[in-house]
Amino acid sequence: MAGRALGRWLAFLVVAAGAVVMVLPFYWMVVTAVSPAPEIIAFPPRWIPSRLVGDHFREAWARAPWLVYYKNSLVVATVSVGCSVLFGLFAGYAFAVYRFPLQNLFFLLILATLMVPVQVTSVALYVFLARLGWVDTYQGILAPNFASAFAVYLIRQAVQTVPTDLLDAARIDGAGEAQIVVRVVAPLIKPVLAAVAMLLFLSSWNDFLWPVIVINSERMRTLPVGIALFKDPYGFINYGPLMAATVITVAPMLIAYAVSQRYMIRGIAMTGLR
Repeated sequence: MAGRALGRWLAFLVVAAGAVVMVLPFYWMVVTAVSPAPEIIAFPPRWIPSRLVGDHFREAWARAPWLVYYKNSLVVATVSVGCSVLFGLFAGYAFAVYRFPLQNLFFLLILATLMVPVQVTSVALYVFLARLGWVDTYQGILAPNFASAFAVYLIRQAVQTVPTDLLDAARIDGAGEAQIVVRVVAPLIKPVLAAVAMLLFLSSWNDFLWPVIVINSERMRTLPVGIALFKDPYGFINYGPLMAATVITVAPMLIAYAVSQRYMIRGIAMTGLR
């Protein structure tokens, strides 16, 4: 009995230590954004500011067209998530329900794309999109994100939990395969779709490498690219406005995660992802 209680306490301490490590960068970001300038670079560091200031937020907002960055990030993230979830839903349904030649090989090839880093294909992809005239356009930013192997995998795992008899009953009632996917399968795996959408949205919102390669003008910059260029021409970084800009950038994601947290946990539990 005593050993079991000791084990629970050790597990609690490990989880608490992990939580502190995860939360500390966010806490330091917010503290830096609201601290007076002399306290940001003070040593030893001040974990609690002597007073709260809003000057860094005003300076950050005045130095960049944040509404343009927000619009671009929102368009890119929304379209890429919509296309990826739609493609993943139908592709995952096909891999889970149908049997066709070389099915496992095709599925393994899709999963293998997860192991190819974007750095490997970025040059060839840039040259291809440049010939199409898609550089510095929404199409160019979205091109690598129209479909997601990760979404196909998770949705296939979820569709496999749907009873086959239910699908057969829908077919007997006259429903086509597209209707079955949209009206029967999608509502049953709604938590998984929500989790996939949220994970893809986070990935797209924070994506930096490909947008910075394919974007040339300020009017097409997304939020991560805008923050990376948030410094003066001589390379000096003013950490107060930079952290304020980072808070402006991540705030929508924190709110979205807080709202969808319940669906994400249920979705991950349904797919058995650990």
